Amino acid sequence: SAVIMMLAALLFLHSTTALVHTRGPSALVPAAHAVDTGRRVVISTALTAAAAAPAVIALPVVAMDAPAISPSTSRMGGKLTAYSDIAKGWSIYTPSTWNKFDGVPGEYDAKWQDVVGATEQIVVSSSPVAEGKEVDALGSPEDLGAKVAKLRNLSFVKAKALKIGSNLTYLVELEGQGGHEIIAFTVSKGKLWRITAKAAANRWAKNEEMFMNVVTSFQNKIL
Repeated sequence: SAVIMMLAALLFLHSTTALVHTRGPSALVPAAHAVDTGRRVVISTALTAAAAAPAVIALPVVAMDAPAISPSTSRMGGKLTAYSDIAKGWSIYTPSTWNKFDGVPGEYDAKWQDVVGATEQIVVSSSPVAEGKEVDALGSPEDLGAKVAKLRNLSFVKAKALKIGSNLTYLVELEGQGGHEIIAFTVSKGKLWRITAKAAANRWAKNEEMFMNVVTSFQNKIL
């Protein structure tokens, strides 16, 4: 998606001629030639470059200030049910009555949609990144939220960082074009995960509490 491409670009925000290491400190090439244009390879290469060139990209320290919470396990009186992807090793709580759609390679890993309102969706997607990276390699929560909003022509509402279990997670809220959504960004086991919960603007208030439970329930393990 365009958002995945933007996340890679964010790592080179401070220089239009950002460089990445190839063989050593003296062997530098333009990032544009070092990054594969495939969605999943782009984000991986960009995060690797961020680790190799700290003088070009200033990475904020967010993890120490992020409030720590446990992953949500609330079923909200039966509204939510646990789902585990055994093959890929992750889990999440999703609306009990919504339809589930299998993943589409390069787009998303799984999607749930309300049987009545097609605009109400939960989408889980991932892209490989360099081992050892955290989501704060993409900037502060507010910076990331503002840039995602600009890319998608939406309005940035708010953002914050949380330590959910052992994972630093950014929660970004956006609105516009008749819709409202919250996105959780986190890096775990070599992948950047994006959990999106969205609804039409006039349905947001009804779903907001449930969506917060959903996006904070994601874990990179089987329940």
